Amino acid sequence: MASLLDRVKQKIVNTINPHKDLIENFNNGYNTFLSTGKTPEETYMTLINLYCATDGKFNDKMNQQIISKNPPKKLTEPIIGVIGTLSQDDFKKTNDTLNKDGYAYFDKKLPSETIAKLREYALKTGTRTAPKYDTKVVYDPNNPTSEIYRFDILDLINNKEIQDLIMDPAFINVARNYLGCEPIFDFPAMWWSTSYLKEASSEAAQLYHFDLDRIKWLKIFIYLSDVTPENGPHSYIRGSHISGTKPKELLDRGYARIPDTDLTKYYKKEDFITVHAGAGTVFAGDTKCWHKGTPLKKGDRLVLEFEYTSSMFGTNYPKLEIKNTTPAFKEFCKNNPIYAANFQFND
Repeated sequence: MASLLDRVKQKIVNTINPHKDLIENFNNGYNTFLSTGKTPEETYMTLINLYCATDGKFNDKMNQQIISKNPPKKLTEPIIGVIGTLSQDDFKKTNDTLNKDGYAYFDKKLPSETIAKLREYALKTGTRTAPKYDTKVVYDPNNPTSEIYRFDILDLINNKEIQDLIMDPAFINVARNYLGCEPIFDFPAMWWSTSYLKEASSEAAQLYHFDLDRIKWLKIFIYLSDVTPENGPHSYIRGSHISGTKPKELLDRGYARIPDTDLTKYYKKEDFITVHAGAGTVFAGDTKCWHKGTPLKKGDRLVLEFEYTSSMFGTNYPKLEIKNTTPAFKEFCKNNPIYAANFQFND
């Protein structure tokens, strides 16, 4: 039986022949990933080059090969999650919206008690600030000294409320449907954005860009503060995640931040979307879309983000080391080995 690499080579090289050398280099490094679980840095850079050269078509074909080995569970019953009780028809509508627009919103908000606990945690736990991220400081809303305060992933993963949300079956099913396979939980992220600079910061992702940590992924965002036009709403260009839709002139710049004025030349005004909404708002997004955080004019913004992926190929983040956990979370991970493949328990 032909190996995964052989099938990828046959189906992709023939389809995207002008990039044959890049693809052969990618295949060599991907073979290393399959045997070691680590992505060679040069192979990750080749993935970025192939994404830009093919406007995402290489990623699409590669992902199809990956998910063929990992079929999704077939669910028929409604699922009760933190965003409500959703039927499989509801999940289909969400998935259709994600495929068309790149983002989808949920009607129900995160419970107020969960928001309160996470905000309390965010005001007591050390963060790392631009530009060096080398020391931890607790964010003081009355005296911001940086435009961005990022929480350590390993701190977040050991928070009970975050572990509860990681187990949420509705979030998992949204990712399952969009990725077309049993998802892997990649990482949590949380950060404060502030009005410290009062201008667009590349460090705080306040210039348009697309993400490319993995071959395919989905993110779920949760606002933990009220987000108005003044305090940094998430912005994206609707439909720009679809392969073949990004202008070659912009992709030729590579994995770069793009000024707004360069994008308005190519996209309709009505496709520039800003997400200002109340605390607890939940939305899913494929951040291959051009997206950014809007610069804050006043106040601050607290956001929690989860990433789900079909493969750990890409950026070599550390394993999610679990030191503090509940029996429920540990049992959940034991019963869902694909989803929990990136977790590492110490006991």
